[in-house]
Amino acid sequence: MIGSVVVLEQADYQVWLSGGPAADSPVAAGEKLFQSLACNTCHMPGGRGPVLANLFGHQVELQGGSKVLADEAYIRESIVQPGAKVVAGFQPVMPPFQGMVSEEQLLQLIAYVRSLGAQGAPAAPSSTAAPPTPQPPAPETKR
Repeated sequence: MIGSVVVLEQADYQVWLSGGPAADSPVAAGEKLFQSLACNTCHMPGGRGPVLANLFGHQVELQGGSKVLADEAYIRESIVQPGAKVVAGFQPVMPPFQGMVSEEQLLQLIAYVRSLGAQGAPAAPSSTAAPPTPQPPAPETKR
């Protein structure tokens, strides 16, 4: 019998034992997909589409004057059928992504849009996080 021995560092061995490296979070996967589909070229300040920063959970004014809550259902519809509800001040130029993204990818895009904070970056952790630990003062040196 012929075989081989593979030697791994302890950390690499633990990763191997757990089934491989951890997959991206839905938000991280959504961000990668957002960029690979070139969504970021239009959904930026001054772009051809509305800015998505701080969108989730807020009212969106549509063409014709009606408003809709930017929830998961609205974001889903805006990805798969963007012409269904067009944001006021924008033209219906976004292509429909129905059939172009899987259900999993759609959920990742929704998670990413939901995570965007006021500046377009992922939102800061909730305020329930522990405050930073104060650092002790540096030791004084005597001459």
